[in-house]
Amino acid sequence: MTKPFLIAFLTIFFLLNSQNIVFAQFPLKENRKTALYSDTIEAIHYGIHLTDINLTNKTIQGYTEAKLVSRTGKLSAIKLELARLSVDSVFINSVKIKAFSLSNNKLAIKLNAQINSGDTILAAIYYHGHTFVDPSGWGGFHFSGDYALNLGVGFDAIPHNLGKAWFPCIDDFHDRALYDVYLTVANDKKAISGGTLVDVTNHGNNTSTWHWKTEHTLPTYLISATTGKYELVADTFNGLKARIPITYYCKPEDLKKTAGTFVNMKNILRIFENHFGPYPFERVGYTGTPGGLGAMEHASNVSYPFSAWTGNTEREWWYTHELSHMWFGDKVTCASAEDMWLNEGWAVWCESLYREGIYRKQAYRDNMRSKLKGVLQTTAITDGGYFALYGIPQTITYGSTVYQKGGQVVHTLRGYLGDSLFFGGVKAYLQKYAYNYASTYDLRDFLSSYSGIDLKPFFDAWVFAPGFPHFSIDSSVIVKSGSGYDVKVFVSQKLKGTTQYANANHLEITFMDNSWQKNIDTIVFSGAVGHKTFHLPFFPTTVMADMDEKISDATTDQFKIIKSTDEYDYKQTFCKLQVEKIADSALVRITHNWVAPDSLNLLQPGIRISDSRYWTVEGIFPNGFKAKGEFTYKATENLDKTLLTDPKDSLVMLYRTGAGSIWAKTPFIRKGSWAEGTITVNKLQKGEYTLGVLNSKYMDKK
Repeated sequence: MTKPFLIAFLTIFFLLNSQNIVFAQFPLKENRKTALYSDTIEAIHYGIHLTDINLTNKTIQGYTEAKLVSRTGKLSAIKLELARLSVDSVFINSVKIKAFSLSNNKLAIKLNAQINSGDTILAAIYYHGHTFVDPSGWGGFHFSGDYALNLGVGFDAIPHNLGKAWFPCIDDFHDRALYDVYLTVANDKKAISGGTLVDVTNHGNNTSTWHWKTEHTLPTYLISATTGKYELVADTFNGLKARIPITYYCKPEDLKKTAGTFVNMKNILRIFENHFGPYPFERVGYTGTPGGLGAMEHASNVSYPFSAWTGNTEREWWYTHELSHMWFGDKVTCASAEDMWLNEGWAVWCESLYREGIYRKQAYRDNMRSKLKGVLQTTAITDGGYFALYGIPQTITYGSTVYQKGGQVVHTLRGYLGDSLFFGGVKAYLQKYAYNYASTYDLRDFLSSYSGIDLKPFFDAWVFAPGFPHFSIDSSVIVKSGSGYDVKVFVSQKLKGTTQYANANHLEITFMDNSWQKNIDTIVFSGAVGHKTFHLPFFPTTVMADMDEKISDATTDQFKIIKSTDEYDYKQTFCKLQVEKIADSALVRITHNWVAPDSLNLLQPGIRISDSRYWTVEGIFPNGFKAKGEFTYKATENLDKTLLTDPKDSLVMLYRTGAGSIWAKTPFIRKGSWAEGTITVNKLQKGEYTLGVLNSKYMDKK
């Protein structure tokens, strides 16, 4: 699901209320804090009948028949959930029950006779009333003009599941059932749910009942009901195992926009089927939703905003996100709200994967880099601190950590395992837990077993700990050895938002010489530092870490092959390159490091160095290459807020050739105010750059 308006709200909320960045850690064990109704009783089928959906009064009326199975010993009572609505009557196995109560969304029903483990009963509950809408304004059952619909989760509701907003149910991530949904509407409206449309019965009184049936089990938050004035655009997709119907229910005025909006749908379906296995449900369905409510991954009937019917590919990332949920969230559902990254983090990563399939690998890299910059710069602000992915507080289940950091961790796991093991393992995992729930531990242990690689160190660092590691090359020592060279590479790990070093790290090292010969190898190390000696057939003039951007550590970097004088924007690095002279091709890589630089002794007293970031410039600079480097500074959170605190201080640019060298001032030209602007270094060199300020007292002495 996606929620652009909620994200903006949370950003403002946390900026106003978060004075300090906090670090959150959680116990490394699966510990469910509260018992679930599904621990004692299981729903295997729901027949949901909404006999009156009143758009004027904004009420619903109907009944639900729930086929329930006891999972424990003798039960003399059962509990279901129902939010806000009023219960008129209850029947168990067609016998009316008088002893029931509804309080705080809990429907308690006393049985006339005890049932034993494995016994099945049919509960019929008749109800009516005004529907529940989550305080966030997002989840629940909504009315908007000619339209009525449910959205299956609430961002403020705890627990988040909101099947209970329109029918009595066992409302958690564990319990899955089959559904028959009957929606009665006026004949000028259509009624859409998940699964297959069985029939439409015209009652002769200007109303009809639409009957939808699912073939696969779903948790309650993934079944749907949407009614309104729609036009249907129908299509089919030749899937790996079957021809799959595609339905787009849109506003009549958006009919001609549908083809252009979803022009790449079948290509994206092929990409996901090839990587994750056959499409897992009866149909691919998108139904328009009014009022800026956002998108929701109801199985085979995605709620998709009218505003996203653009007629072009501007929002295709959005429907792709929801489509990916058919595998990550719907086919396999997270075991708890604390595991939500298994749904949302994977869906965010799929926003990049589809780009790789349609627009090539560079589009994947560009999107991942853009998202990583956002995570490193703003997530700790919007979420109110650095949090581990697993065990996320339910107040920020749908925050940036889960979505955006989650997507970066999936990308890093892909690089860690390599494509063959990663995609093979993911496909097998989705089959193993098909139409069931899985936890973070289930994913870790399954992929460990499948790949033969112990993923405990990876999950400990990337999933069970907050923040990010940062990897860099400190130095390299090159010694002639026979016909080649032995290159001893020293690497280091810094930390951003965490106190726990990552272990068993796989860091890819790229060696190149001036003739552009290349050799790629990997160093595996744990803790703060590591080293390894590599034997090469050539003398490397540059040694670079993670050039292919396989690791989403606390860096955003980009390399460009430059052949002409021009301006080059290294997006997400806060740096631009103005090439003034070039006789041969150059490779220039710029890395924005989101950690403090090494604070060695400075050549001039009174300088305070940045505590949050620095740049690395590396690559192959041919003879005669000359370029200016333009660096952006800004007194804002997670950039230079802690450095630029006093307008009386003087901003300086510092440079060193590499780790072990002394930081010294380098000439520059500044444009802008003391708090925001650019610094241009006229002769950019390979090495490291960072910002500093010279205390005004030292300027006075000078």
